[in-house]
Amino acid sequence: MFISISHHYCKPGHLEAARERVDKSCITLLEEPGCLYRYRMERPSLPNVVSAITAWKSEEDFERSRQKRFGGGHDLSKTPYEKVESEQYHVHPSPGASRD
Repeated sequence: MFISISHHYCKPGHLEAARERVDKSCITLLEEPGCLYRYRMERPSLPNVVSAITAWKSEEDFERSRQKRFGGGHDLSKTPYEKVESEQYHVHPSPGASRD
């Protein structure tokens, strides 16, 4: 499994628009091959940041989707975000950590 966590730093006064945009992208991403789930998250200590966690079957699925959506880059000028930071992780099961 491969996890991507994105932190969307909102422009002043654009928090609700950022939430709506992240939620809308959830519907789109779930149609992408290999996307397992996507959840919106908000951290109380950072009220101007809307985050999302997305799980993929593989890093290749993630990269294929990202290339399809963003191609050569991500233009933030028409979004409610000042900046977006992301981090990615390979997920490895720990012995006994899963009920499967």
